[in-house]
This record gives sequence, C-alpha cells and structure tokens, in this order.
Amino acid sequence: MTGRWIVIFALAGCGFRAGAQTETQHAMDGTFGLRPKLDLMIHARIRTQPGRLGFYQIRGGPILEYRVQPGWKLIAGYYYTQQENSTEDFIGGHRGFAGAEAALWRPRARVDIRGLAERFELAEGSDFSRYRLRVRISGKQSVAPHAGVENFLDAKGWRSTRYSAGIRAGNGSRLSFDIGYFLEPRRADVGPTRHMWMTGVHWNFGARRRGDPDM
Repeated sequence: MTGRWIVIFALAGCGFRAGAQTETQHAMDGTFGLRPKLDLMIHARIRTQPGRLGFYQIRGGPILEYRVQPGWKLIAGYYYTQQENSTEDFIGGHRGFAGAEAALWRPRARVDIRGLAERFELAEGSDFSRYRLRVRISGKQSVAPHAGVENFLDAKGWRSTRYSAGIRAGNGSRLSFDIGYFLEPRRADVGPTRHMWMTGVHWNFGARRRGDPDM
C-alpha cells in the first residue's frame, strides 16, 4: 500500500511540473437507513479548475443501495448536472446509472469490486453511455488509507483509467472525512490526462455503508 501511495503522489507532482490539467473535487453526502437492507444517499459535488475555468461543474441527486446479502449490494441513482462549456455557459444534463458492488473482508482491510453502467443525456452535444469497473482496497481503522483503480469504457472502447489514493478519517460518530487524489489518463478525444485533488464529507444516519470519495 505504501509503495503505491509513493508512486501515485510522485506522478501527481510530475503532472504539476508538466502543466497537465489539474482540478479539484469537493463532495458532500448524507446516507439514511430506510430499511434493514435499503439505504438512500443524497449526494452533491462541485469541481473546479484553478487558474482556468475556476468553478465549472455542480451535480447532485439520490442514490439507492440494496444489500442482497452480506458483501453484495445493488446500486441505482440519478444526477442532475450543470457544467460550463467552452463559451462559458452553464449547460444542464442528466445521468442515470445502475450496477452492483461486491466486498471481500480481510483482518485489517476491505476490497470492493464495483461495476456501473451510466447513461448521459446532455442539453448540448450527443447523448452517450459509459461503463466503469473499479477495484478499491481500504483500511478498517478510524483513520485509514484507501487506494483504487477504475477503468471507464464507452462505445469506442477504453475511455480512461483512474488511479486513486486517499485517507478517510472518522470521529467515532455520524461524520467522516476524505482527502485524496486521482490521476486519470484519458483517450485523446476525451481530454488530456487529468490530476484531481479530492475532499469529501459524509454524514451517516442509521445506514451501514461507508462514505465513498468518488461515486
């Protein structure tokens, strides 16, 4: 785990020196236990490009998670998005998604494997579908690291790969925090390699899920 962190943050530093696209992402969510197996999460997130567009994207919406059995859950959700385009106008969009996540527990860590299918309906541009598969390992302590790899696919094949790492901290109550980073090489027609610094604040109201820094 420590070796992967060193590599990822070293690559982040290289991105700054090379002048690659650097952004920030700040998420907030609250999760509510509706039934013994059903949770509702209300999610909101903003993104910025310091030194370029500044604040350029906001999204939010509900997500449902249903635990079929221990270690396996179904996920479905919706986001409404406002994003700045090349002419500095904010354009709305809709994203629906669904999938599943499986978890494997080890004495000091948890491994999550998640697959999602997403449909983007845009006010400007062409609608499209995207598919994502993530593997993530995270510690179980109240303050613990996490790291993951996620591949994104669309009708043209490989779209991007996201390499992430971070630290989650809980205060022993309903509130937990995330801080982290991801490096995302992307296909040429999608955009340049992206460097994203992330923060997250998660509230939990009777649910069993842990906060996710990158839904």
